[in-house]
Amino acid sequence: MAEYPFKYGNTQYNFKIERGELLHLLKPRPAVPIADVHQKCIEALENPIGTLPLRQIISPGENVLLIVSDITRAWIRTNQFLVHIINYLNGLSIPDQDISVLIALGTHRPSTEEEKKQIVGEEIYNRIAIYDHDCFDPGQLENLGTSSAGTPIQIHKRVVAADRVILTGGIVFHLFAGFGGGAKGIVPGVAGLETIQHNHRLTFYEGESAGLNPDACSNKIEGNPMRQDITEICRRVNPDFLFNAVLDAEGNFIEFVAGDFEAAWLKGCNTIRQLYGIEVKEKADLIIASAGGYPKDINLYQSVKTMDNCIFGGKEDSVILLLAECRDGLGADEFLEWFQYDTLEKMEAALKRNFTVPGYAAYKAAYVAKYRKLVLLSSLEDEVVGRLGFIPARSMEEAISLAYSLAGEQPKITLMPYGANTLPILA
Repeated sequence: MAEYPFKYGNTQYNFKIERGELLHLLKPRPAVPIADVHQKCIEALENPIGTLPLRQIISPGENVLLIVSDITRAWIRTNQFLVHIINYLNGLSIPDQDISVLIALGTHRPSTEEEKKQIVGEEIYNRIAIYDHDCFDPGQLENLGTSSAGTPIQIHKRVVAADRVILTGGIVFHLFAGFGGGAKGIVPGVAGLETIQHNHRLTFYEGESAGLNPDACSNKIEGNPMRQDITEICRRVNPDFLFNAVLDAEGNFIEFVAGDFEAAWLKGCNTIRQLYGIEVKEKADLIIASAGGYPKDINLYQSVKTMDNCIFGGKEDSVILLLAECRDGLGADEFLEWFQYDTLEKMEAALKRNFTVPGYAAYKAAYVAKYRKLVLLSSLEDEVVGRLGFIPARSMEEAISLAYSLAGEQPKITLMPYGANTLPILA
């Protein structure tokens, strides 16, 4: 009988299927990691998609602003490629004093100095001016009108004032924007709170208790109202260049895409689909999933993405057994507060009044609890897990026993050992 390894924090559990039918074992497709990061960075910069090479865009004497992801996206390993972009700019006669970096915090907390150093790397930290975006400070924002969806466009003044803007980031499936990376560096990255909240409300239908808009989901770009609004706003801002990374499940660089913020990003999205979009022939009665170990299961907030991916692979009212250590607890101070609302409708109404990303993650968790039976093996206290609507387990043996008791005698089973990355796509 085969054993299947599942990561949990920094450890691992091995699982055997003792009864039932194995439908699918979902793993990322193999890819060859980039051997020479510097060389591939230069190749991407000099062979862009949908726009001219940087050397034909930027002129000496212009000031250049690079937008980078914050510490919550440390998996992108910005510090491994940013130095090559900045050195390349130096080679175009753009000195360090004409280059600055803006950390795209969205609604996240400010960066510490140590985190800034970690994000950009020690060398760049000591060479280049590094700034945090603050969506709550009106003095940092410039008004650029309104999008066709009615979103007020408030963008960090440094972005508007810069002669040239380069977006950086990483591409993954995103549970409501379709994919991460690309224009998300602008919205929510360097946008004002009002912009972010209005844009994120597009994940719901308009009207009281209207529910989630199913088009605002992972792997969907065309027809996704939130993503279309982000793209329109980014086109209004008109950044000059994009550099995005695609990584494998182990954190190795697979591809760099560069050029027009949308055209280059779309190429990276297709790579993500090829790596992580796994076709399934039918939906399961029981999904056994791991977020992928630390840091993907560092807290429950980060583990919601795995729950969302599991929804696509299971039948309605099916069972999910999720391994997520959650060593840092829930991951957002406000997360549990959203469960004061005892129905999805009440939570939706509160989100429409005051949208926050942790609130949306809480909504998604509550949504999973309503439409699936989720057994959670974690370090969270049983009382907290129960309040979220999940079934707590203290050991793998207990978790398996609970899952089987809920799924029936001969369940059809899908295994997702890389649940944060892999997305089941029904054939």
